[in-house]
Amino acid sequence: MKRHLHCALALLVAASPVFAQPLTPAQVTRDIQAHGARATVQSLNRAGRLDAVLNQIATGNTAWVRLSRSLAKGTDAGDSTGLSVALARALPKNPKAVLGVLDDGPVTGATVVCSVPFIEPTPREIKDYLERAIPAVKGTSVSERLPQRAPCLRALERVAEQTSAHSS
Repeated sequence: MKRHLHCALALLVAASPVFAQPLTPAQVTRDIQAHGARATVQSLNRAGRLDAVLNQIATGNTAWVRLSRSLAKGTDAGDSTGLSVALARALPKNPKAVLGVLDDGPVTGATVVCSVPFIEPTPREIKDYLERAIPAVKGTSVSERLPQRAPCLRALERVAEQTSAHSS
């Protein structure tokens, strides 16, 4: 009986795309291409590895950030928020990569990511974040390859204005 349980577990692990290979941007991309975004996100969730992917995106590593649009197609509710937050955390670290994946969508949209989507941040956390994010975005060149730069900057500055109005 115990041997059958081990065999069944081994088959489940082997059949799951996110267990089959190391967790790298290339592997997650292959899983999305082979199984679709929704199945990959669900598999990452079941394996307890979606948070690791979001943490990698939050580091600002370009290869991980580039996965965001594809992953967004497979997220729902909390996963979508987690992805938006990860991109927001990456923004001051690698604004060019983050601005390059932003669009008008509900998960990776500039108005979402650049509106400081953190869950229950303190005023100090918001202030510290804006002090890093706004100069980072301003420091990127205006380019047709980064069409979301201006909407992102406007969203960040709107939050800064609202924050300073509340603290006055």
